[in-house]
Amino acid sequence: MKKTITQFAIVLTTTLCFLSSKAQTYTADFESFTLTPSSYYKDTNSVPFQTSNALFRHKWTNGGFPYWSGGFAYTNIHDSVQGSYKHLYSCKPKFGYNNSNTYVTGKNGGVIVVKGPYDQVDGFYITNTTYADSSIRYGDGFGKKFGGATGNDPDWFKITVKGYLNGSMKTDSSEFYLADFRFTNNTQDYVIQTWQWLNTSILGQVDSIKFFMYSSDVGSFGINTPLFFSIDNIQTVDNVVGISENKLSSNLSAYPNPFKDKIIIQLNSENEFTLNITDVIGKQVYSQSVSDKTEIDLSLLPKGVYFAEIRNEHHRAIKKIVKE
Repeated sequence: MKKTITQFAIVLTTTLCFLSSKAQTYTADFESFTLTPSSYYKDTNSVPFQTSNALFRHKWTNGGFPYWSGGFAYTNIHDSVQGSYKHLYSCKPKFGYNNSNTYVTGKNGGVIVVKGPYDQVDGFYITNTTYADSSIRYGDGFGKKFGGATGNDPDWFKITVKGYLNGSMKTDSSEFYLADFRFTNNTQDYVIQTWQWLNTSILGQVDSIKFFMYSSDVGSFGINTPLFFSIDNIQTVDNVVGISENKLSSNLSAYPNPFKDKIIIQLNSENEFTLNITDVIGKQVYSQSVSDKTEIDLSLLPKGVYFAEIRNEHHRAIKKIVKE
């Protein structure tokens, strides 16, 4: 791919998570599920499937034309070529993350319920399905070829992950572009065809997350782009004692945000913390020890969205920051 993956972000007020040292991290990789070769989860009673850390809702519609109508299905279909409405479950990378056998394909509006009483979804790997990829690159009976005939149409396809707690939607969200053709230089246009990390830790404590998909290609009956995506290796932090959102907002700040070259991390604490800054695909781009008030020079970083994590032996706080 010719361009570093970027995310579009709305800069919001500080949302922080304060985690005790008793937090445990779990990763759902779906390899324990049993399937016959080249098949997928299908339950006509719409029964969700579960891992140790999450429950994945599955909806099957019976009737004259029975079909998988919503939620998620785990799959071991390894076909990166077929890309039509008859091939809904396969992902463009062919295999799961790190060439694993099993992964999950989801639809717009899908919901994942996390199991513990206090949870944070740190993130997961995400990619396009073969159906969405083919529609975007070549067009089909419903969706247009992104970029249009000239390649200059500013088309895009993105997914937004929102968190819920006790029935209320959280303020912040994580967004990721599965395709982006809005660049002046068309060689920078891209369609995601590999597994990419999507950081969702900014959502903080949640009891469920929901996926919303959007596209520039909208017709009289709604979005024309196939609203499918694939995910793998979902990482959660649960069994957390004493998690409290915004507990640190009065004594921890990062400003200015957005920033241009330098940002100030202010803790109002003499305790020492480790500051790690990662980009949107989880790569660490900066690290140092901080306490009280520290000015950080990030002038060498490209513009974009980053996550500043401050931690010591007992606590962790995460904040989304944006470089203009």
